[in-house]
Amino acid sequence: MVKIMLDPGHDINTPGKRAPDGSMREFEFNRATALHVADILSQYNGVEVFLSHDLNDGIDTSLDARAALANRLQVNCLISIHANAGAASARGIETYIYLNTPTSTNNLARMIHDQTISITGMVNRGVKRADFAILRETNMDALLIECGFMTNNQDLALLKSDEYRRRCAQGIVNGLAQFYGLTRKAAPAPVPAVTRTPSVVYEAHIENIGWQGPKRNGETAGTTGKSLRLEALTVRLENTDAQLVMEGHVENKGWTTVRTNGEVFGTIGEGLRLEAIRINSDQLTILYRVHVQNIGWTDWKKNGEVAGTTGQALRIEAVEIKLG
Repeated sequence: MVKIMLDPGHDINTPGKRAPDGSMREFEFNRATALHVADILSQYNGVEVFLSHDLNDGIDTSLDARAALANRLQVNCLISIHANAGAASARGIETYIYLNTPTSTNNLARMIHDQTISITGMVNRGVKRADFAILRETNMDALLIECGFMTNNQDLALLKSDEYRRRCAQGIVNGLAQFYGLTRKAAPAPVPAVTRTPSVVYEAHIENIGWQGPKRNGETAGTTGKSLRLEALTVRLENTDAQLVMEGHVENKGWTTVRTNGEVFGTIGEGLRLEAIRINSDQLTILYRVHVQNIGWTDWKKNGEVAGTTGQALRIEAVEIKLG
């Protein structure tokens, strides 16, 4: 049995821990994300989840009390979840471990950090070391993850989004599963005579807009006629065991590393255009086309073909994806 303690940082009434415009208190993000982590972990075998304090009593539980509880319960690891603050230009995710930690702590932090960066597509600020009390006073592998900056308008919009909170939670769980070798519980037997129709769901991150909201089965994701670049994209399949692999050609960077079902490809917060894409599936025919600056809609491409342009400094503005 792997015992995991989730520590939603601060409390709802902690002074100063909120966005500069007052639109979100840090604890709102911390609590929601921790609960998403707990919910996802309930789908795995051999995991027991604890919370470091009561999430509804409004009391700002001390760091000493949180650490003492984790030590008393002899949990295997503690994950402290936070939203960051800093300069208005600062963006991204960073993860902290104590100054002197065993190799296991560093490995766990690296896995959780890398998985969270992969699934969110956020700026990677790295794994760092700090003399934080929650890390210093605990006797187990412990890390603190800062999931974005409340002091940056783009990060703040993400931090207030339940979709982003779920992505952060999934990244944390993916790292835990990788480190501990966790396996999912067996799915319940499917109900007979129910046919699942595969579908494709995708979401575009647009210049000055951010994540636009999910689109499905041929709907337009992005904009046309507004001169706004498409910066990043995430694509996933529903109601099928088929898998996706995807790449994006990014301004000044070239082709990204291969991403899989639901992961983000492209860039966020770097002011770089997505110029071309290619998508493939091991079992299904994937059709896709893009709207290119000064060109308009391209012809439909399928399974690994390039849609868009490279070497012409032209942005993708919109995309449509469907199953053949």
